Formats: sequence, C-alpha cells, structure tokens
Amino acid sequence: MKPLLIMLLVWSSHLLAAQQTHIVLDSIHSNVLYESRTFRVYLPKEIIDKKQKQAQYPVLYVLDGDDNYLAISGMMHYLTEVNGNRIFPKMIVVFINNTNRTRDLTPYRVNASAMLPKAMAEVTGGAETFTQVIEKEIIPYINAKYPTSPYRALVGHSFGGIFALSILQKHPDLFDDYIVIDPSLWYDDGRFSKSVLQTIQAGKLGNKSLFIGLANTTNEPNLNKMLASKAPFSVHEKSILRFCQKLSHSNSMLFSYQYYPNDDHGSVPFVGVYDGLRAIFKAHQLSYYEVVKPNFDPEKRIKTYYNNLSAKLKTPLQISPEELEYFDLFYSINQDQKGQKRLRIYYKKLYPNKYDEWLKKH
Repeated sequence: MKPLLIMLLVWSSHLLAAQQTHIVLDSIHSNVLYESRTFRVYLPKEIIDKKQKQAQYPVLYVLDGDDNYLAISGMMHYLTEVNGNRIFPKMIVVFINNTNRTRDLTPYRVNASAMLPKAMAEVTGGAETFTQVIEKEIIPYINAKYPTSPYRALVGHSFGGIFALSILQKHPDLFDDYIVIDPSLWYDDGRFSKSVLQTIQAGKLGNKSLFIGLANTTNEPNLNKMLASKAPFSVHEKSILRFCQKLSHSNSMLFSYQYYPNDDHGSVPFVGVYDGLRAIFKAHQLSYYEVVKPNFDPEKRIKTYYNNLSAKLKTPLQISPEELEYFDLFYSINQDQKGQKRLRIYYKKLYPNKYDEWLKKH
C-alpha cells in the first residue's frame, strides 16, 4: 500500500473516531410498542469531557436518525464548537432510529393511492402510538440520563414531516419549535394537510415556530412551471407550496419556509435542517466580529444576548471566560483599546479570579 494512502486512511480513522466520541448509542424497551427502540445521542464536547459550562442543554429530536445522525451531528459540532462559532446554541441531539417507518410516522390509516402502494398503505396510521413512545418513554429517559433543559425542538423529513405536523396539531406543547422538510402533504389526498392548516390557523401557538423546507421534486425551472405541471408526482410539491402560501397569511405562530430549486427530495434535508435551525435562532445571534461596530457595548450586548437566549432555551446561561477571551482577541485584532478595556472590566466583574490568572499570561 502506498504511503500517502496509508496516511489518508489513518487520518480518516482518527477523524471518524473524534466524531464518534460525541455520539452515544442508547436504547429503551418500549412498553407501548413492545419492542426495543434505539437512538443515537450527540453530546457537546464539554459534556463528554466532563467540563460542562452550563447545567442544562436544549434538546433537538431528529426523526429518521439512522440516515441523519452523521450529517446533523457534524453540522452541530462545527457551528457550535469550532472557530468560535455560535451560530446555534450547544445542544444535545437525539437521533431516533426507525423500526417500521411507515407505521410510526403516518397520522392515520389510509387506502392505497397513486402516491402510496398497497403494501405501505396497509401499515399506515401509527403516529399517535409513536407519539406516546416519544412523550412517555424516550423524552423522560433522555431527561433522566442527560443534562437537558425543558426546551425541545423536532426535525422531520417526508413522512417524518407529516408526523411532526401531526404532533403540532394534536400535542403542540410537546415541542417548542418544529423543522419540517419536504413533508408528504399529499397524504390522504390532501385532507390531512387541510386539517393541520385549519388547526394552526385557529390556534394561538405563541412563540412556537415552524420552518418548512420545500424541494424541487418536479425538476421544473420555477414554481409557476411546477404549478402548471401535469406530472403525477407534482402533487407532492404542489401540496407543500400551497400549504406554505396559506400558512404565510396566518399570525397564529412564527412561520417561515424556504424553496430549494437545486435540491430534490433526497438532498434537501441537509440544507433544510441548517436553514431551519438558523430560522429558529435568527433572533439569537452574537458574533465576535461585532466588536468592529463603533457603538458595540460588550457588557450590554452580551448580557442582552444571554438573557434572551436563556429565556428561549428555558435555562440560565452566562458567557464563559473562554468566550470573553475570544472577544478580547478580536478587540486586539481591531486595535480597539477603549473597547477592550470595557470588555476586561466586564470580565473581571464576572470572573475575578480567572481574570487575574489570565491577565498574568498577557
């Protein structure tokens, strides 16, 4: 074997091992379904290292966990822990694996149709039972074993998307936010979609948010061409677009959607989850690059950011010494001694002992 190939294989194995250390394989025995249910749990590095910087962490639950755990855990790691990123808050992510996907994720029993083969139709309708598994068994288990906050969000794609909407309709308080990617809203010839829409429009869902990602499954150049399409599968894309357009006129909850002209049903989950998380936390962003703003007040801005994020995630949060030191670095790069002095006063106020130790090194 060539030396370069050996080196690449060794590097890849180290990279995979580093990634896997963040992911724990776990399971329960479900007394509701009388079967074992497995799930992978992504943990922020500070939990793995037993150096928690906060007592509780928000939880993101992801359906079709078998397919999604590598992509989403990698995204979460990079955008919360690498290069000072704080695009999303640090989260525990629970990837729920499938046993009988069609049974668990469809809202009620339906007959076969052009979109649903007979063999699949015969096992539809178990969403309410699977909801009980999540609510009564998986969530309590996760809360008992891991340092979770009361905040929860749910991600579902395709059948997982209509499952998430079914929970939003019937159990809206089970999750705070919902990310729904290319949902199968053609289900039951659109009757399910209509029912969910009516429930959302009639309800008062407060600060809960829903993001829907829509793929270009008809491969048409624009949405007008898609709406005019007679292709059998165009009903999938049409049903989602019409649902989103109608929901956009409702004020019952925070709602946004995004169309992805360059992605189909299979590729859209990765970019859709990314945009969905960005939409959920749009009002909760704080970049180190903000120090370049002439009116940036470090104490005021950081306090406001963490107070708002604490309220969102239902757990008290405070900036860590390491993050303050990162801000200090950006002040140095920007050659802003006045702003740096204000930041250091705030640092000393929060962590006097740590500040003195750190200052000796600078």
